[in-house]
Amino acid sequence: MDNFSQQIKTDELRKCQREAYSKILEHFSKPQAERSILVQLPTGTGKSALIAIAPFGLAKKKVLVLTPNVKLAKQIESDLDIIKNTSGNIYKKFSLIETNILSTLELYVLRLEGTVSQSDIAEHQILIANYQQLQDIEKWFKDEKEAVDLIIIDEAHHQEANTYQEIIKFFNKSKIIGLTATPFRSDGKKVEGNIIYKYHFHEAIKDGVIRNIKIINVSPQEVELSFTDDGSKIYSLEQILELKDEAWFNRGIALSPDCCGSIAQKAKEKLEELKAEFPNTKHQIIASAISKRHAREFVKPAFEKLGLKVGLVSSDAQDMATNDKVFDDLKYGKIEVIIHIGMLGEGFDHPPLGVAAIFRPYKSLNPYIQFLGRVIRRNDETSHCFVVSHIGLNQIKRFQEFKMFDYEDQKFLEELFTEKDTDDSFVKDGNKSGEKRDSEEEQLSIREVGDDVVNFESQFLSPEQGIEKLVGQVKQLSPEEKKSFFEKFGIDVADTELSVGKKVKRIKPVDKRKASRNLLNEKEKSITVDILKKLSLKTHDRNFNPLYTNLAWVKKKVSKEVNKKLSIKKNQRKTIDNTAFDGIEKNGLLKDVSSECLQYFQNKLNEK
Repeated sequence: MDNFSQQIKTDELRKCQREAYSKILEHFSKPQAERSILVQLPTGTGKSALIAIAPFGLAKKKVLVLTPNVKLAKQIESDLDIIKNTSGNIYKKFSLIETNILSTLELYVLRLEGTVSQSDIAEHQILIANYQQLQDIEKWFKDEKEAVDLIIIDEAHHQEANTYQEIIKFFNKSKIIGLTATPFRSDGKKVEGNIIYKYHFHEAIKDGVIRNIKIINVSPQEVELSFTDDGSKIYSLEQILELKDEAWFNRGIALSPDCCGSIAQKAKEKLEELKAEFPNTKHQIIASAISKRHAREFVKPAFEKLGLKVGLVSSDAQDMATNDKVFDDLKYGKIEVIIHIGMLGEGFDHPPLGVAAIFRPYKSLNPYIQFLGRVIRRNDETSHCFVVSHIGLNQIKRFQEFKMFDYEDQKFLEELFTEKDTDDSFVKDGNKSGEKRDSEEEQLSIREVGDDVVNFESQFLSPEQGIEKLVGQVKQLSPEEKKSFFEKFGIDVADTELSVGKKVKRIKPVDKRKASRNLLNEKEKSITVDILKKLSLKTHDRNFNPLYTNLAWVKKKVSKEVNKKLSIKKNQRKTIDNTAFDGIEKNGLLKDVSSECLQYFQNKLNEK
């Protein structure tokens, strides 16, 4: 009897899981069935359970599960491991296999990593790997092309990666099941394989499988744009919306402390709203940033000024050690906000995340949906989540595209699959230009003007709304003008509400001071990194002092010079008051320190 011949009990599974499993078996039961298929399931609807049951009645040999990252591979390994995870594995959790059979079943799970040998592979039935581990596939499966007869690709929209293609070609007779919430790749092309089953986001919301998505985009009534070449100009709300498609304006919004503050304030308000409505459940915020510098210097201070505890994770190799601590802090409620840069994508499962704060302009739909996926998972009885951004980041457009995609607007889908403007290009440009960010800020800075704030509110699944709901909510616009106004900027008037309120400007002085102190430390790190880049020095080399890395030695000098200009000694920064912190930016103190320290270390190198 082979290991995957057991009868699976699907009674405790969700409707979408049962239906998808049935469609998979039905497809591969047909003569000459296509080798590669896709199953489209929203994040949070239970792809892990489908991965667990898909091999039964289908595979005869071994199953290879491919994931885009190590974190997701580890999670799936735990979910499927009936030996180490005796009580929490999926088969036990959903009573998929009779207990007496499960206790004797030879169903062993192996995650491929450095210590694994070919003999290990031979003795395990389910193999799990992130695709980076299989870059040298011959190392693991030399002369074993027939060993795997089923490949399951989680987050299948990554299929364009060369390694994925090499694996699929290597196991050229295996069946392939791709699972994804978004069946298009980052380059706009369709993922390989016909979709045999779709479960839409709006269906999942109606069925109560995932949370409803409520969108809030904030905007001041006016913003002031300051340019070094022609001074400053005040822009009205309507003019803001006319600029919202411009990449330079989106980036200016993202790099505006005022605009970041507005997003953070609204995110905190929605967090408090969730806490009040669902008091017996934990709730937290996840925020996305353009780059690590953007996160440290703009996003993190915006939340810290509001008295929130913040953690930061990134995909940089040097941050991997600290990432684990931040994840633990999030898990145990020691932080209220987690900011990520290219880290918390597919597979990150933490239901308390209920507010997604977007501080960066997503330029394409795929990463936008993936980010929203972090907050839509059910969290006890919490029925909805919030997605907060700034109108100047133009994320209303992404939300409307999301709904058109989910309701299968054919014209939109045709355009979507030929779209060339990908989010990756923006991120690369953003990081690249981050090295020149000081000069960019001199060219453009954005400041919010006045106390009024406009909230654009919508939700993914909403009751019918009439135009009369908008009457009286926006000053200076008649109902006809409102309709024209919305249509002009691509906003669906049927499910969008506007409200005008006052900005909350009250910040506890102690929180402002703590945030300013942390920001000063982050800016010192940035100055240090900039100096090393300009001098073409590696951070971990020791060009100046054999006892210290370049990063540590230059940072010490920068901190010393900052303290000197502030007329304080080492370890006295707790004595700096808010007036002094405000003066640091106003007087250009950090720019002076940066130029002076650069010259100092340049001279040291010239002396050698």
